[in-house]
Amino acid sequence: MRIVLFGNLYNDKPEEYENQFYAICQKIKNHCIDIFLPTVFFNTLSDGLKEKIESFIHLFDGSIPKVDLAFSIGGDGTFLRTATDVAYHKIPILGINTGRLGFLADIKFEDLDKTLDEIFNNNYRIEMRMLLKTTAITSSMEGKTLRKDFANYSLNEVAILKQDTSSMLTIHAFIDDEYLTSYQADGLVIATPTGSTAYSLSIGGPIMVPTAPNIILTAIAPHSLNSRPLVVDSISKISLKIESRSSNYLVSLDGESQTLDVNTILEICKANYAQPVVKRCGHTFFETLRNKLMWGADIRSSEKIK
Repeated sequence: MRIVLFGNLYNDKPEEYENQFYAICQKIKNHCIDIFLPTVFFNTLSDGLKEKIESFIHLFDGSIPKVDLAFSIGGDGTFLRTATDVAYHKIPILGINTGRLGFLADIKFEDLDKTLDEIFNNNYRIEMRMLLKTTAITSSMEGKTLRKDFANYSLNEVAILKQDTSSMLTIHAFIDDEYLTSYQADGLVIATPTGSTAYSLSIGGPIMVPTAPNIILTAIAPHSLNSRPLVVDSISKISLKIESRSSNYLVSLDGESQTLDVNTILEICKANYAQPVVKRCGHTFFETLRNKLMWGADIRSSEKIK
């Protein structure tokens, strides 16, 4: 078996993270698995860790070599960046949590040996997660994508955000070219079912099972008592025209932001490919929802929710 590892490039506790990373590499190596590592990540590691792992890893630049799985070692942010890195390759991602929440990266370090045994014996399942594609359109660049170094696909959400903190945005929304509404708000989040437990959840959006065929629209701090989250079919095309006192606004795809001119129209739709995600058999979304987000928990009761 061949796997590629992606790690956290921006860790605030590098020594602790490197100790975990090395221990994980050792566990993977002990299962006789070939390990590939991007050179750009390898170069961020300490000299001591490089010396420990360079004898049994394969470094690569540019295109990802042919592998069976991608392991994301970090938190949910690392998982999202891994999804960007393996885009188009259809490589299933396993998230190993060394961060805090670990909703996407849901494999705990202490469960890794058992998980690797299960993977080696093909005792796991694959969930196909929908992605969103975002296209920027202006009168001078009809149908162009965003800037070349900017990922146009997002696993969690697309967020439209104001750049000027003192004024709202007016976001004219259209569904399949039919006028929907004009949001007056600090922004708008367009989320996948996977992203329903992320930014969208924090602003009052609904929770959806990850495989649901839907897209969620939720306004950020709307200046209206009648603005509510909306769920539309995943085959819908969402078009957004933005007005602002500022001449610019921000678009953020899974946390990576870019500034756009207000004359730029955004078109958001379901991507033509999905991201495979590795899940352990017997571990469900609802279990993760209860244990990670404490969904349904009653703080008045000391009993664990069954």
